[in-house]
Amino acid sequence: MKRALVVGLGISGLAASELLIRDGYEVIGVDKRSETLKLLPEVQRLAALGLHIQSENSIDLANYQMMIVSPGIPPTHFLYQEASKRGIEILGEAQFALRRTRQPCIGITGTNGKTTATLLIEHILRSAGKKAKALGNIGQSLTSYFLNPDPDEIIVAELSSYQLETLHAPVIDAGIILNITPDHLDRYSNIAEYARAKCRIQLSLKPNSTFYVHANVLREYRDMLLPDRLSTFGFDREALFYVDGFRAEKRGKSEPQIAYELPASLRGKWSIHDCENASAAWLLTQSFGVTIEQFIQALVSFNKPSHRIEHVANISGVDYYDDSKGTNIDAVIKAVNAMKGQVVLIAGGVDKGTSYEAWRNVFLGKVKKILAIGEARNKIAQETSSFCEVEIVDRLEEAVIKAAACAQEGECVLLSPGCASYDMFHDYAHRGEEFKRFVRNIQKEKIT
Repeated sequence: MKRALVVGLGISGLAASELLIRDGYEVIGVDKRSETLKLLPEVQRLAALGLHIQSENSIDLANYQMMIVSPGIPPTHFLYQEASKRGIEILGEAQFALRRTRQPCIGITGTNGKTTATLLIEHILRSAGKKAKALGNIGQSLTSYFLNPDPDEIIVAELSSYQLETLHAPVIDAGIILNITPDHLDRYSNIAEYARAKCRIQLSLKPNSTFYVHANVLREYRDMLLPDRLSTFGFDREALFYVDGFRAEKRGKSEPQIAYELPASLRGKWSIHDCENASAAWLLTQSFGVTIEQFIQALVSFNKPSHRIEHVANISGVDYYDDSKGTNIDAVIKAVNAMKGQVVLIAGGVDKGTSYEAWRNVFLGKVKKILAIGEARNKIAQETSSFCEVEIVDRLEEAVIKAAACAQEGECVLLSPGCASYDMFHDYAHRGEEFKRFVRNIQKEKIT
């Protein structure tokens, strides 16, 4: 019997294990939490089907034909290195799943905005009467989906740099790189290495696919891209598809079928970043038969996902915003720029290797104070205190209380951490929900 090793037994790793068992493999899974995992009902169900869980250090790779690595497992992992030396086939979760697809697939990557763009594209396609399913880093994993796929659905796949490291099957009919800004420098040695991972989405394009990149991405990483395969978009007059705050048009040509104007109900509510995401969605969905009328109607009915510059409350003239999904330096810059009035910023968590000095020019005259939390709080204070008042606090609740005391009428309290969440919270959503709970406690106190 063929033997496969699954490294990382999260949601995607467990689903990959079941797919392998169905394919006739003997499956061994490893995870640092192996003893705890054995107690979970889902793991026990898979164990009954044939999944064997062992410790990492007990694995002898001599008789394995395949290794599946979850997105969080870096190429530097010792089992990854050993499998590579032995010539064992190494597949990432996305590669293992998507090479099974027979239906159309849209691939979206970028540092910021990819979840919103992915959900928007799914919403537009469904609003136009087409079957579509958003997968990847949102909701259902790719491997979970292929346990029971719908052959009539268009797959809308949000793809992280981690997933793209090992993705090379030609499965994408329409792809896009929304943006590339510094992130995950705790995993990548520099921004160029991170950008190279993002640009690997090109390797998964079908021969006659459509492919778009933001004009800034082409300008900064031209040597990593294949110019004859792509078109550009963005808030840039040099882009083939130009976007401003209200409308988008194909530069130099009058083509009503590709140009559109933002509905009046959304003007003033959407930032340039939102408009660029909308344009990305239009470019990718029009090739699937979506009309401009269907697209505009879907824009109006779309609700952005939570924890992305989400307005929580206005308390005594102070607006509170939850941007817990802002987990990198550039996301914080976009959130601060979207605020009206002075900002009291709550930032911090698990540092991702990027300097906070990049905030200087944006924060000057705009950010009134930073309340730094989490593991990165001391680094944030060291790197920002020369251009902004900073106070270190121990807990998010304390930060919200101090922010409420500091902010005055017409100002904003913004949670935009610029960091990962797992030092203090389960994930970014847990962090955002806790922030909202603390804000509502303050609101109740004001009322009473």
